[in-house]
Amino acid sequence: MPLRATLADLEPILAFQERAYHENRAIKGVEPLPLSVDYTGLFDTMEFWIEGPRDNPEGVVILDPTHEPPGDALFIWSIATAPDQRGKGLGNKLLDFVERRARALNRRAVTLVTNSRLPERIDWYLRHDFVIMRHETLTDRIIVHMRKNIASD
Repeated sequence: MPLRATLADLEPILAFQERAYHENRAIKGVEPLPLSVDYTGLFDTMEFWIEGPRDNPEGVVILDPTHEPPGDALFIWSIATAPDQRGKGLGNKLLDFVERRARALNRRAVTLVTNSRLPERIDWYLRHDFVIMRHETLTDRIIVHMRKNIASD
């Protein structure tokens, strides 16, 4: 199970995010949203979870419990695995954790956004029972809003 991160884990998280999202720059042609913010302030409202060693994470999940209406959904602000961990089932494990966390917070669903230029990632979410809710055109990208309803335990 991932460990809850604190601001003391910021440096390894930033290094991880850079590694995890590096290839997306070339695919998207724009800076990935998870690399375009100041993380320091995010610790005030978001939950950071690390899978693997704190100083060299294999996966990171960032959840925003304030993004959606209370009681509705838990928003995945970022979920990523290290490039050398891809294809080993870690993404599935992290997504299972997110669903358990959503249930613990009494949420009925999990939501996220991804870039329309990442069809393999969209397909991965679709295979995990997410549905596309809508596409949103921003000035520099089209983001895909996705949702997965979850059963309560």
